[in-house]
Amino acid sequence: MRFAQTAPLLFTGATAALALPLGSTGDTMHEIVAREARYDQSCSRKIPGTDKTYEPKARKALSDATQLALVALEGYNLEVNGFAESSAFSHYFGPGDTDQVKNMMQAISNIRLPVDDDDDGSQGYFVDIKCGSDQDKEECGRSVLAVTNAKPGETVVVLCDKFFSDKTVQTKQDLESKTFGTRRGQWCQTGENFPFFEVAGLTLFHELTHLHTVGQRAGLSERPDPEGFDSAGTVDVYVQGSDDDRKHYEKLEPWQAARKLHQLWEEHNGDESKYKPMTPTVENAESYAAAALEFYFLKNCGWDAIPHLAMATEL
Repeated sequence: MRFAQTAPLLFTGATAALALPLGSTGDTMHEIVAREARYDQSCSRKIPGTDKTYEPKARKALSDATQLALVALEGYNLEVNGFAESSAFSHYFGPGDTDQVKNMMQAISNIRLPVDDDDDGSQGYFVDIKCGSDQDKEECGRSVLAVTNAKPGETVVVLCDKFFSDKTVQTKQDLESKTFGTRRGQWCQTGENFPFFEVAGLTLFHELTHLHTVGQRAGLSERPDPEGFDSAGTVDVYVQGSDDDRKHYEKLEPWQAARKLHQLWEEHNGDESKYKPMTPTVENAESYAAAALEFYFLKNCGWDAIPHLAMATEL
C-alpha cells in the first residue's frame, strides 16, 4: 500500500506482510498487454463528492505506468545516454542489477521477446484493478493511496479514494499534465525536485511490482512472508526488516528511501564493517518505479541528470 501524509511526507507501498487476501474477482481481470482493461465494476462508480467516475484516472495511471517501463526498456538499446548508464539507474541500482532491472521493466510493460517462430510475443498476464476505499476498508485509511495483494494466486490492486483526489500531490498529475519545454509550468523547467515529476502512474508502477506474478515474471525469487506464504513480489524497505533496519529510512519519502538503500549497499560493499541493509535493491518496489520515472524525464527533456536531484543523493 502507499500512504500520503502531509508532515512529514511519506507514502508506503504494500509489502506481502501487509497485503490482505482480497478474494477472487472472476472475469474482471485486466489484460495489461492490450491496455484495454475490464476493470472491476467498482471503477464504474462516481468518485465521492464528484461527477467523475474512477475508471478514466485508473486507466490513465496504468497506461502511464506501462509507458514508463517501455521507455526504460527501450533505453537499454540506446548507444548514447542509455538507461543502464544513466543517473536514473545509478541513483537506485548497481552495475550487477542491470539484467534484473531490465526483466522488471519488461514484466511491467508486458513485452515478451519471441522465443521461437510460433511465439509472437503477444501473450500477456492479468491484474485486477479495484477502485475506492470501500474495496479494502481495513487498509485504505485516510492517508493510503493504494493497496496491493502480494499473495501467490492473487492479482489485486486497490486504488483508494486518496489516489483519485485532485489534492493528492503524488497522484494528481499524469504524463500529459504538462508539455515538454523549459518554460515555467512545463515538465523541463529547472530547479525542481523529484515530487515535481510524480504522476499517478508512478504509484501504480510501484504497486504492480508488489504482485507475486510480476515478481515471478521478472525473475525475483520467492521469499517468506510473516503471513505464512512465500511471494516473489517486491517489498518496501521502510516496512520490511527489523526496527534497526527501518530506522535508516525514517521520515524519508519512498524515492529517498530507495536512494538511501542503494547508498547503504555501496558503503557496505566498499567497507564490510559498515551497515549491511536487510533488503537488496532489486527487491524494493520504489527503486524500480523511481528509476523508470527519472529516466522518462531525462530522455524527454534531454538531460544527463534531473537538475536539482543530484543535490539530493546525500540523505
